Amino acid sequence: TFTSADTRFLQKFLQEYPEQARDLPNSGRSALPIIELANTLITWSRAEHPAITLDLALTEPYIEPTPLGDPQLNPPAGNPAVYFHEKALPPSRETEMVVRSLQRWLPENGDRTVAVLVPDNARGFALVDALKQVELPLDDNLLRTDNSTRVTARMLAIVVGYVADPQSAPLLQSLWNDVWYPLAATRQAVRGDGEVEALPAGKVPEPVRTFGAALGKLREPESFVFPERRDFLDGLAWLDGMDAFRQMIQEFRATVQRWAKAVVLPVDELLLTIGNDLFDAPADLALTHRLAVLLAKLANENPDLRLPDLAGELENIAQNKRRMLGFTEDSQGYVAKPGVITVATMHAAKGLEWDRVYLTAVNTFSFPSGLPAEQYRSERWYVRDDLNLVAEAEAQLRQLRMGTLDDYQPGAASMQARLDLAAERLRLFYVGITRARRELIVTYNTGRRHESDPLGPALPFLALARTVAPVAK
Repeated sequence: TFTSADTRFLQKFLQEYPEQARDLPNSGRSALPIIELANTLITWSRAEHPAITLDLALTEPYIEPTPLGDPQLNPPAGNPAVYFHEKALPPSRETEMVVRSLQRWLPENGDRTVAVLVPDNARGFALVDALKQVELPLDDNLLRTDNSTRVTARMLAIVVGYVADPQSAPLLQSLWNDVWYPLAATRQAVRGDGEVEALPAGKVPEPVRTFGAALGKLREPESFVFPERRDFLDGLAWLDGMDAFRQMIQEFRATVQRWAKAVVLPVDELLLTIGNDLFDAPADLALTHRLAVLLAKLANENPDLRLPDLAGELENIAQNKRRMLGFTEDSQGYVAKPGVITVATMHAAKGLEWDRVYLTAVNTFSFPSGLPAEQYRSERWYVRDDLNLVAEAEAQLRQLRMGTLDDYQPGAASMQARLDLAAERLRLFYVGITRARRELIVTYNTGRRHESDPLGPALPFLALARTVAPVAK
């Protein structure tokens, strides 16, 4: 991924095989002032950054505009092309300022594209809520897993969760209420012309609710799934005369039996087995395959993970805690829409471009520079000496692999982790800058503890702001 990628590998390759190195400096994406700003960041990182070394700094070549006659000429600059808002604002005020700016700009620029880029999903969701309140058109697909993907992942999570814990009556009830019956009812509603009548929201037949409630009260769910001495269905006298519904229940039981027996399969084969029973649409089947590959990879990398843990990963995707693109038409490629505000993380914006771009929350927490006075997500306040426990554990493991801890120095790995993060954040800032075609606005906020312990602007923010001419308000 972008975050965990180490640029040293590419640099080492270029040094070892210089004859294979090709500089590709020309870019027609951005206006000249934005190109100059990105190039200034390269120079500053290599000559003036107070912490990171040259091997971690941004590297040449500098961006050059495309030559005359190129099919993608650089666009004209906005007025202004670059603006740094240097006033300290709490997060809520920063959001309000960006929203007001968009309210002024959008009506006169409906033919232009615009994006607000944030460092993390939490800031993105806060901005989306603010934009919805003022009813501005927005697109947050880059921020969220699309809804059809979440629905598919949710259904698979419920089934895998039950297979992992077949003695849970509530899980069996959820399997019936939230997975089996909705899909079975949809299949029965298929018309002769192939179209599907959607079930009315909340319109679940009384027998369906009653049967689901009965499943949830079972003390021994196996009395329904694998009846031996007694069959749970024999005690439901109200099913008499409901042959079609009883047949649906029998099919449900047969399918659950097959899933329960499939628990011995590797997790990817289990998921494919379940998906083939549940879905017909190519997009759902393709997504099931992708999820199966993901879970197999997780299981291989983390042998201690059990089936309930892997079901939890599916639930994370369903709840949008873990982002994953699906296979619907909407997820096959992003195209910026004129007159619509895109909200995305800076990571998700890689490779994309907009006429106007807002880079927000560029403070010392989201973009630390490796300095001691800054705050770091991986350093908890309650851990002594500001240690990064993950980095220290990895350093100890490397030493143990060599047979001794004699050379282990507490704190050294934490310091290196700071520098690595600073370098990655520097690259991310560079990515954000170069998403803009005509206009770039950069802001920062003072963080959640803006009254007791306010954050300052990130060091590269300050360095670049000094090079930009002030703009009259």
